[in-house]
Amino acid sequence: MFWLDSHCHINDKAFKDDLDVVLDNMLANDVRKAMIISSYLDDYDYGLTINKDGIEFKHSLGIYPGDVNDVDEETIKKYEERFLDDKCVAIGEIGLDYYWQKDNKERQKEIFIRQLSKAQELNKPVIIHSRNAIQDTYDILKQFNCNVVMHCYSDSAEMAKEFVKIGCYISISGTVTWKNAKEPLEVIKVVPLDRLLIETDCPYLTPMPNRGKRNEPANVIYTGTKIAEELGIDIDDFKKQINENYMSLFRL
Repeated sequence: MFWLDSHCHINDKAFKDDLDVVLDNMLANDVRKAMIISSYLDDYDYGLTINKDGIEFKHSLGIYPGDVNDVDEETIKKYEERFLDDKCVAIGEIGLDYYWQKDNKERQKEIFIRQLSKAQELNKPVIIHSRNAIQDTYDILKQFNCNVVMHCYSDSAEMAKEFVKIGCYISISGTVTWKNAKEPLEVIKVVPLDRLLIETDCPYLTPMPNRGKRNEPANVIYTGTKIAEELGIDIDDFKKQINENYMSLFRL
């Protein structure tokens, strides 16, 4: 079995000068699948051009909560047109972020709900961003029937259990390897193994031992290895389960 990165931004400008090296590093670390996440239409189109023999890339597009003030009806309709693309296998990352913006909560909810409605209509999974907005995120998600992953989950173990109860997957980033990683370690112990995913969210949240450097998909091995060790699971068994979860979530 091989590793995968369920959430990466290798279409980001951070990789414009050495993307070939980044892709080679993925192969060297046996990272053979990756979901490329786009928040902008140009990034989505560029992401579709990224290719490497031996790696299977899939693509997701969504209006990021931090951008909701900048999108008008015409722009939203352009996103919705791209959602129809068969290559767009998921809608996201979408959601709520009250950390950076607190004065537009209703607008965030409006755009979030609209994209969830479209995902439900198209029967496409959704990738959720939630920061300092966990209760509102939960209350809204309960209203929809979609395959859901809580990307880069950073809230409590108790709330993680509630999300699992409504059918969500929980994705863990490199923060689980950090020295102060008390909460992520609690989360992985309450989430059923068949609802767990791993990701880099690169170029952000680099795991140990590379913390302080730009993150990239090859680093997902440190996150996966840490979780398997903490749970006392054989690495190959863990890889197999993560692959099954990824395929099930994204209906691949």
